Amino acid sequence: MQSEQKRGMSLGYFNLARGVGMILIVLGHSINLYLTPSVNLSPDSAPALFSGAGGVLGGGMMAAFFMISGIGFFRRSFRKCVSIQRRLLLKPYCLAAAAVLLTKLLLALVKRRSFFAHGGELVLTYLLGLNAEGGGEFLGIPVESVSIFWFVLALFGGWIIYNTISFLDSEVLRYGCAAVCAVLGYQMTLISRVWPYCIHIAFLAAGYLAAGEFIKKRGLLDRRIRAGWWILIWAVLAVCAAFGQVNIVAGVWRLGLLDVLGSFCAGFVILKGYALFMRREHDGKAAGILEEIGFHSIWIICLHAYEKVIFPWYRVAAALPDSPWLGVALCFGGRCAVMYLLYKIVTGAAGMVRDRRFGRSGLSGRISEEEKKQSDGE
Repeated sequence: MQSEQKRGMSLGYFNLARGVGMILIVLGHSINLYLTPSVNLSPDSAPALFSGAGGVLGGGMMAAFFMISGIGFFRRSFRKCVSIQRRLLLKPYCLAAAAVLLTKLLLALVKRRSFFAHGGELVLTYLLGLNAEGGGEFLGIPVESVSIFWFVLALFGGWIIYNTISFLDSEVLRYGCAAVCAVLGYQMTLISRVWPYCIHIAFLAAGYLAAGEFIKKRGLLDRRIRAGWWILIWAVLAVCAAFGQVNIVAGVWRLGLLDVLGSFCAGFVILKGYALFMRREHDGKAAGILEEIGFHSIWIICLHAYEKVIFPWYRVAAALPDSPWLGVALCFGGRCAVMYLLYKIVTGAAGMVRDRRFGRSGLSGRISEEEKKQSDGE
């Protein structure tokens, strides 16, 4: 691994963090199979003290992912920004969404069952990029969750929104507009939790991207932070963990804008802790694997969304109801194996197309680092 001085604050610097994040997301979704779904997500309910600590941490982790992208933010023309983000984000989304719909259709044919009763609702969901965690309605039509694809769509929208804002000359005005976008994203969840192309989360993502750029410009991950700021940050986190409830994907903010602020604070603390961890060199096979996972994080998100929708992992929990640790281990290991196999198939197919395009023979030719970055969406 390169030294921090050589990679400081580049996207490559955060590959290890993104790799760990991918592992935690897949593991968390495996654990969820054994957790009782929360039926009390309303902001008006009375939760147990500190019952929202996990939600604040999870929201902070997703905020940190957006902030990492903001740290790598680079202003471009509107057309160039759309072109780049469309290739990096929308292309993997469209391919994975099409694969989900095609697989659902094939399963309907093989099992001789109604496609519209077993996956047809995903057509509208994926075409409009609708996110309805736990199911919902759009214009009176039932829709299902777009799964973790929400992150890809929100990141795309966030980049377009913040790139547009970045052309303002005044730095105060830029960050002020980004803050307004974050507030607007929250306000939109009060109207509806189902929006086309996850636009409500995209507005929130624009705020996270601005926070990431601000962190980079001010060098906040390397500088010492004043004690007063730490007291304020930890006070907000303590209140949110004790009384709040954060669920970005479901649009739940029990304490309203205070929970939104808590997600920003949690994301910053996570990144600050990561920077402290990275002050030492971290070599070895495990670190290398995690960095490789982080490097391909967008494609892994898409593959995970595919297997999460297609594969009946809930049957593992049903078969091992009294052995949660074994069930989680089998589900997590199975998901990793499936995603690895799918990744090999996808990269193999991409290699064949690339070889034909450039007139190469065979698949054993070594791909240059630049080609690798382009093909893997970095």
